[in-house]
Amino acid sequence: MKLRSLLMPMALGAVLASPQAWAGDYPQMRFNVIGGGSHNYTFRAVEQPFWNTTLPAQSGGKVTAQLLGLSESGLKGPEIIRLMRFGAVDIGMGVFAFVAGDDATFEGVDLPGMAAEIDTARSIANAYKPVLEQRMAERHGIKLLATVPYTAQVFFCRAPVQTLEDLKGRKIRTRGRNMAELVKAIGAAPVTLPFAEVVTALQTGVIDCAITGIGSGNAAKWYDVADYLYDLPVDWSIGFYGIGLKRWQKLPPEVQQLLQSQAQVLEDALWQETARENRYALACNLGRADCQIHQPAHMTASAPTPQERQALRQAALRIANDWGKRCGALCVQRWNATVGQAIDLQLAP
Repeated sequence: MKLRSLLMPMALGAVLASPQAWAGDYPQMRFNVIGGGSHNYTFRAVEQPFWNTTLPAQSGGKVTAQLLGLSESGLKGPEIIRLMRFGAVDIGMGVFAFVAGDDATFEGVDLPGMAAEIDTARSIANAYKPVLEQRMAERHGIKLLATVPYTAQVFFCRAPVQTLEDLKGRKIRTRGRNMAELVKAIGAAPVTLPFAEVVTALQTGVIDCAITGIGSGNAAKWYDVADYLYDLPVDWSIGFYGIGLKRWQKLPPEVQQLLQSQAQVLEDALWQETARENRYALACNLGRADCQIHQPAHMTASAPTPQERQALRQAALRIANDWGKRCGALCVQRWNATVGQAIDLQLAP
């Protein structure tokens, strides 16, 4: 099924669910917005309808946005926080792993191996959101508007993968420090590569496997160069929408209220539609009859056994505790009080 035919009524219905505000309350205002990658399904199904239609509709056409996908903007991703802070971008979307070089606190929302299911990933994001809000405001001058998920980050490989042992010694494209640590823990070699360079790197053998969203990999046609899928959700590439704090503070209260309420609508729609995408992405990569949203491919898939998952859980806990040592005692205390309570796990103090 063609992606462009899927500006889904379901997604639009979720986005448009909030009540209409009184348009007379709002001044005329236009925001420049950098969204996610335009190759992603949720960019077209949720982000575009929200910024182009929903937000203007909720303000009677007074508050509008000019949306640009990340790739069309010419940006790489890690610089988005600085651009918002200095006012070069009004509202921006980023991935916490890409900006974690500026602050280890960000990594706590998406530690590898902590969420096998998207419902658990959202529980973690919801629990950690107050920590992120405070940190982004106080340390980085950013007002957090919404959290953003992608589909499960799994392994696309050139050669067969039947067991976790088969990944040992392979060169695997990763995104972010903690993901690289998990790849090391299973005996493989992490390689940092931009998303756009992965297909060529797989074709030429520069890398043996690459980790990305199970939906994103399909959308980018990685199945043309990778015949095997190892269905181990490393993390969910959790991201965010934010606005520079100085810009936020200058907005009229009624516009702040509008953005705050509508950002929650955006967040709910993104999580809902990503969960739906995730359900169908495996079927599409395998070419099953129940494929929806993405293109049918003909990959071969395998997944960790219960014993392998237990070993991975222990590795994930070690990586999380190492992150806690880097991030500091206060960081661990806040994580334990929020995420730890949500998933019944405590890191070493």
